[in-house]
Amino acid sequence: MVEFVAIVSLIAGVLQIILFFKIWGMTNDVKALKKDHFNETVFTTKASMASSLRKNLVLGNLENVKLTLLRNFIENVESYYRGLKVGEYVKGESGKENWVDYQDQNLDEPITPFVNNLILQYGKIGEEVPVYILRMKTFRDYYKLFVKEDLIVEVEKKSE
Repeated sequence: MVEFVAIVSLIAGVLQIILFFKIWGMTNDVKALKKDHFNETVFTTKASMASSLRKNLVLGNLENVKLTLLRNFIENVESYYRGLKVGEYVKGESGKENWVDYQDQNLDEPITPFVNNLILQYGKIGEEVPVYILRMKTFRDYYKLFVKEDLIVEVEKKSE
């Protein structure tokens, strides 16, 4: 009986090691699929992004091209916004320094150059920019697009 349990344990151990390496190999397959189907490539230069866009156009992957352009638009808009001054100390009439917050002013900064650039890029591939992006004029419009409070629907409670 001890010999039988030892043989079964040995076989189970070998199978577990084989299974471990099979699963390890599958993780690489998932990474490749994720890269191909979700277009999660991080571009280090504009030239590498342009090369990827050309390859996707030639292969007929128009959805990947649009996703790449939209991701680039989002990254450019948010990078520019992060670069704006948050606030600063300004001397008042009394000579005392007061903190001036620029957050509301920053939200009113126009993003039309980014939208116009996206329109040109979409025009090159013969597509139209989504309407919700065309309506964006300022950072406030950009951030209001998916603000939680805007998506809440108020339901009237019925009187019992």
